[in-house]
Amino acid sequence: MARKKTKAPSRRKAKRTAPAPFKWRWIWATALLLAGTTLGVLYHYNIVIWPGWNWSTKPAGRPIQNTTELQIALARCGYSPGSIDGIPGGQTRIALLAYQRANQLPESGTLDSETAEQLYIQEPVLAQLELTAKDFRKIAPAPKTWRERGELPSMAYNSILEMVAEHSQSHPDYISQLNPKLNWNQLQPGTRVVVPLVPDYNIPTPIAYLRIQLSKRTLQAFDAQDQLIFHCPVSIARNIEKRPSGELNVKVRVQDPNYTFNPEILTGTAQREGITSKFIIPPGPNNPVGTVWIGLNLPSYGIHGTPVPEKVGRTESSGCFRLANWNAEILLKAVTVGQRVLVEP
Repeated sequence: MARKKTKAPSRRKAKRTAPAPFKWRWIWATALLLAGTTLGVLYHYNIVIWPGWNWSTKPAGRPIQNTTELQIALARCGYSPGSIDGIPGGQTRIALLAYQRANQLPESGTLDSETAEQLYIQEPVLAQLELTAKDFRKIAPAPKTWRERGELPSMAYNSILEMVAEHSQSHPDYISQLNPKLNWNQLQPGTRVVVPLVPDYNIPTPIAYLRIQLSKRTLQAFDAQDQLIFHCPVSIARNIEKRPSGELNVKVRVQDPNYTFNPEILTGTAQREGITSKFIIPPGPNNPVGTVWIGLNLPSYGIHGTPVPEKVGRTESSGCFRLANWNAEILLKAVTVGQRVLVEP
């Protein structure tokens, strides 16, 4: 039996069923490459192709939603609003102005749209602090007289609330608001307290000089290019004649200083308590000069901490420049002996 012949496919039909020629794939690849290059050039030179296409990169984090978040964000980047309290006020406004000036933003003193595009808040905003037995050993009853201060082994915190507030750069009243169910007189190790999360801050570049503006009650640090790199509120002398002015210099740096009670300086207290001779008050957060002493080349004058940080910038000192302990500690790590301190009206 003869085998039936199979007809070979025509060339025309084979051509119709073949895959697309290689040259078309090459053309598509070239087009994609050119498009990518064009987009890269446009991005590099910040050219807007059509309205609404925003080429700017958003900062990490999320937009700030309230005053507490604004205060925390400022404190985290070295523009301290004083004690965090969630209340809009003068110190927060001045800190925001300092941030805007340092970052070449319009100096509105408010969280305007341009500032809000740059100053974001990182999560978490709040943290839980677990109290330990060591924390409770840092607490001691408040002395009633200056003489009693000199008889103590240290000037410790007077309450857990005071300690927690200072370690979170906050006002004690605000910490109480964050923890409405806590009985502060019955806390034990293991108790968790909600606090603003403000990590330790280090001034990023070397300080060239400090500027204290008496009228604004601010202390600011600048680098060699006159760039503002740190800001915080400061208390100044109650009596105008005790406020120094002009150029001073850092003479000494002391962590955890003691304090010499001198009846010739604190005459009113000395007369009231019958103190006639000098004595030493030991170090501690409730020492009259707090946890830091940065002595100046003007006798008895310095930049120092305080037992009541929530009052800094709102009340006056006896003559020195008083900072919250946490801001004084930030400054202590960055200043050097001989550093210029410009005191302006």
